[in-house]
Amino acid sequence: MPWLIDGSNVLGGERYADDAKRRLVRLLASFARAKRTRVTCVFDGPEPPSFARHLGAVSVVFGGTRSADDVIAERAANGRGWSVVTSDRGLAARVQRRQVTVVAPRAFLRDIELTATTEDAGEEDWLAYFSDPKNREKF
Repeated sequence: MPWLIDGSNVLGGERYADDAKRRLVRLLASFARAKRTRVTCVFDGPEPPSFARHLGAVSVVFGGTRSADDVIAERAANGRGWSVVTSDRGLAARVQRRQVTVVAPRAFLRDIELTATTEDAGEEDWLAYFSDPKNREKF
């Protein structure tokens, strides 16, 4: 199931900070990799200088002169099976007509944290495995 993220809405008070946007995109890339899904994150406003448009299975879109809500609603209308992350009631009403699932940012961020915890545990397992000298020569 592909995801459309209202990035500015998820960030809330940090919506104008480029570093916060980059952190969110990195989190989304980890989520997409762990869930084996595609994610499109849409931010309001112009694209900042030197901001990557792709990171793994995450595409980053800036609305420019259009609102992120309009961009998300348009994309939801042109696809199927989207999950849209937003707490914006107006956007939620627009996209629910398109048979998409709307997820609240808090619930989504909890899912990302659980995914990151699971992924970190996997990394710890590999580090423990290869820290044992007898396992280093097997690969």
